[in-house]
Amino acid sequence: MRLTQGAFSFLPDLTNEQILAQVKYIVNKGWAIN
Repeated sequence: MRLTQGAFSFLPDLTNEQILAQVKYIVNKGWAIN
């Protein structure tokens, strides 16, 4: 997933594994994803 705008546009692309790890972390914390 490529972020091309906003504060995080300078970061390198995330791998699918990294995205999955982020989602798992957020869900485990009970935070909203939007």
